[in-house]
Amino acid sequence: MTTNLSDLKKKTTKKRGGKRADHEGTIYFMKARNLWAACIRLGYDEKGKAIRKFKYAHTQQGALEALAQLKEKYAFAESLEADKMTTGQWIEKWLSVYVIPKVRPSTQKLYRGVLTKHAIPALGQIPLSRLTEMDIQAIIFGPLRDKYRTASIFRLLMTSMMKRAVKCHLLRYSPAENLELPKRPRKRSFVKPSAGDWKKILEHKSDVYYCWYWLILTEYITGARLSELLALRWEDLTLTRDASNKVTGGTLHIRHALYTGTKKEGEPRPPVCLGDTKTARGNRILALPLYYCQEIQRYRKIQLEHRLLVPNWQEQGFIFTKWDGTPIRPTILSNYFLRIRKKLGVGSTFHMLRHDMASRMKNSDCFDLKDIQEQLGHSSIKITMDIYTHIDEGAQQEKVGQWLEKGLTELMGKTDKTSEKTPTPVTVQ
Repeated sequence: MTTNLSDLKKKTTKKRGGKRADHEGTIYFMKARNLWAACIRLGYDEKGKAIRKFKYAHTQQGALEALAQLKEKYAFAESLEADKMTTGQWIEKWLSVYVIPKVRPSTQKLYRGVLTKHAIPALGQIPLSRLTEMDIQAIIFGPLRDKYRTASIFRLLMTSMMKRAVKCHLLRYSPAENLELPKRPRKRSFVKPSAGDWKKILEHKSDVYYCWYWLILTEYITGARLSELLALRWEDLTLTRDASNKVTGGTLHIRHALYTGTKKEGEPRPPVCLGDTKTARGNRILALPLYYCQEIQRYRKIQLEHRLLVPNWQEQGFIFTKWDGTPIRPTILSNYFLRIRKKLGVGSTFHMLRHDMASRMKNSDCFDLKDIQEQLGHSSIKITMDIYTHIDEGAQQEKVGQWLEKGLTELMGKTDKTSEKTPTPVTVQ
């Protein structure tokens, strides 16, 4: 916003007896302070008292510039709300109005955790109108400098939150528009599970989960996210049969995910929530091989027999359950898998088992990246490409090394055959 200072000077040097409209502003010399004052009236409070904002300068020209700044800052009447509201109050309002109705319980928990731990303690008491980029950036390069993922989420939340404040006419400009992130650390190396690793995991005799073998087998043939795997229900399984009622194959509809919700007052632990898949593409139907269909039928009989032996069985329709029929919490199974893989000497995390599906599909030469995207339920092909590039780094380096070795061998072999004498060195003068 540009202001013609000469015009502004003419308007603001009138006799002080005239009454000005709200947001018009004036300048005058204060003898008591020996300073020029720029003043703008923003309206009246609930008691009828005028609400004014001041800026001071040593010169008349400085006061004119200060008045232009005040008029620009308070161009919207709603800016007054940003003076009354703290950043902490805006965070709570933004979360309740714009975030909670739209995101999954687990995402709500993540966002609230990041803001409660890092934003509210440092920024919560600052009036929203006085929040600066430096205040926010100090957190990213301070407590979060060695926590890249948390810093990325924090920046995303602050950027979105301040954009909304601008749209709501609480702020003229977003103080989170140009935030920077710390240096990104190198991704954790992908440890590809070998056939032997898969066999070790499958054959592990779990004293905690009676469904262990079939759960891991399902992961091997689907590459599903852990939250999707544990949300599977018997109604999601469809078996195809021939005329003699013999199973010939089947499909698995992945359409839900299991999440840990937010703990409420009076509850012993957070609830387990059944929600939508992480992305719209995550809702997918996957083909099943015949062997798996036969195995899942066998498991169904085992579960029914087990159900008869448990007096307090709580039937909820889940394929994979705890001993009493209740769903398995993803965080609990993840921690259990961590202990088991270390015990078995397997370097792959559970999420790496999922990525192994991408590796196996690509190495088969039967599928392209689009096929892999559909199988894994990625929201975009870029995510599939990034993951495949990451997991294939070691293999790519090995390929380049073998190619160079082959080229060098051919080069040196050709030189040995064509050279009957040792070349005479050439002296450069």
